[in-house]
Amino acid sequence: MILLTIVRFKQSPLQNNANKKRKMAIIYSYPTLTPQLGDKVLGSNIYDAQGMPVQGNPTVQYTFTAVKELVDQQYIEKLSSSNTNAITPGNNNTGSPIIFGAAQGSSSDEVMIAADGKVTFNRPGSYIIDQIYYAQATSGNNIILNFKTVQDGTTQVGPTTTVKFLSNSSTARQRVDIKSYVNIVNSNYYYFWIQNPTSGATASLQPESVAAAWGTDVPSAQIIITKLQ
Repeated sequence: MILLTIVRFKQSPLQNNANKKRKMAIIYSYPTLTPQLGDKVLGSNIYDAQGMPVQGNPTVQYTFTAVKELVDQQYIEKLSSSNTNAITPGNNNTGSPIIFGAAQGSSSDEVMIAADGKVTFNRPGSYIIDQIYYAQATSGNNIILNFKTVQDGTTQVGPTTTVKFLSNSSTARQRVDIKSYVNIVNSNYYYFWIQNPTSGATASLQPESVAAAWGTDVPSAQIIITKLQ
């Protein structure tokens, strides 16, 4: 006589959960609805509010209200400073920091500028730095001007900008535009440098008067800083 024994194994809760995950419906089998601002979606948390990487990239919930606020962000001006005096860096290879104007702001502001041109970011975030200059030189001279941004007194951030031109008039102006996108995590400060190397003729940054006092003078150097919020 042969005795057959049937043994049934009961799955543990963990195995049941694993099977449920494997049997999860494909996305198009779910109903389609119009989302409301209070509804939620799943996502991965890659960066924290300070822009630092999040370990493990945990799965989290986001409300559509929060997503909308993120998408609706725009750049708002936080600082504008300009210099209506001539700026002469010197025809040498040393260079000098650019002075934009009088000191503005304090440590309670998101960004401030000192009288020596030092720009300090007091709050983290994404910023745009716009630099606008007007270069001038004696007619017939070949000009070279180099611009760089130095963070915390030691490290150059971003590429060097070089402007080369032949001056066709001592009263003409060569406009220089430099736009930088920076993500501030800690409190950092920046200096903006100019160099008029000896490989080119002497040049300067010069303001421009508007005829018949129709408007304010065009500054020789201007900086505008906006923040995404």
